[in-house]
Amino acid sequence: MRVQQGTSLAPDGRAAVAEACDDWSESPDIVFAFCSASQDATGVAEALAERFPDAVIAGCTTSGEHLSGAHHRNSLVLAGLVDSGVVWSCELVRGLQAVDGDRAMATADELFSVLDFDPDESDPENLFALLFIDGLSMQEERITALLDSALRGVPVAGGSAGDDLAFEQTQVIHRSGAFDDAFVLVVGRPERAKVQILKHQHFAPTDNYLVITKADPAKRRVLEIDGYPALGAYAAALGLRPEEVTGEVTFLNPVTFRYQGELYVRSIQAVNDDGSLDFYCAIEEGMVLEIGGHEDMAAALRADLDGLRDRMGSLDFLLGFNCILRALESEGAGEHDAIGAAFTSVCGAMVGFDTYGEQLQGLHINQTLVAVAFADAA
Repeated sequence: MRVQQGTSLAPDGRAAVAEACDDWSESPDIVFAFCSASQDATGVAEALAERFPDAVIAGCTTSGEHLSGAHHRNSLVLAGLVDSGVVWSCELVRGLQAVDGDRAMATADELFSVLDFDPDESDPENLFALLFIDGLSMQEERITALLDSALRGVPVAGGSAGDDLAFEQTQVIHRSGAFDDAFVLVVGRPERAKVQILKHQHFAPTDNYLVITKADPAKRRVLEIDGYPALGAYAAALGLRPEEVTGEVTFLNPVTFRYQGELYVRSIQAVNDDGSLDFYCAIEEGMVLEIGGHEDMAAALRADLDGLRDRMGSLDFLLGFNCILRALESEGAGEHDAIGAAFTSVCGAMVGFDTYGEQLQGLHINQTLVAVAFADAA
């Protein structure tokens, strides 16, 4: 497996692709493309499709970009895998509200057909899937669950597109263009490669429980916690007054919930004037939450990446879906370099983006790094 990488700050999509690919000497099997709201995503998609007519092209707009341990803003980052040892298939689906179980199943079956894979006769663990989805669609939970069912056991990792925290338009990138209200689903069948998915976060369980007692799930809005106005109950759990709850407080103190023995984060997006709290992910009445215990971000990441390397051996490439709130915390703590060093200590070739949410199996989650690791099979 060989990895070609590049970056550009040029706002014109075509110019950015030309600069980022200037020294690429081989045609890749697949190109991962992530660009900020400063770039023209349509121009990026068109230029990549013209330059690499035989490659799968997948990616999205971002709220921060990662390349080989460096954290970028306002840039395009590209990674092209050459002789990847993976057979790839890719589908673009538009109109998310119209996607139902039948549409999800048809999409999965089309991808399986390209790979000559029979889900009724073969082990789904022999495949993996990557999902890139409109991060402002409010459809991530539903689409992720539908695709998880349709893929029938194939492991799924993904991320929600961003737009540099403007919250105006997010787009996915495919060889046919850049689109909102859409997702791109990639399914790979490793033939000469090992692939593993890593879920990483730096929060631990506590005994500081909160119960959602009134909510508007359609808006991901919590109105009451433990029978009290949501903001007041959350602030009291932190030992603060409601007026002391700032954006920095909320992303440093997310709530978590447990599902099938795993800990998942539910991050607060906004504190509203009426004392309600908006979340980045699905919430519902009766959900039992905990205030997350905080660990050192860089140290926790190093430990998980070292474990990944111990399981897989030498790594050739990492694809990362990193929550924007992790990026904001890292920036505020001055830890971008330490985070980058953790990545480069296990793998020199890495591309990724800061998301508006992450997908893992059938769940849409927050404040998590979901990474997909690739290594040549021995």
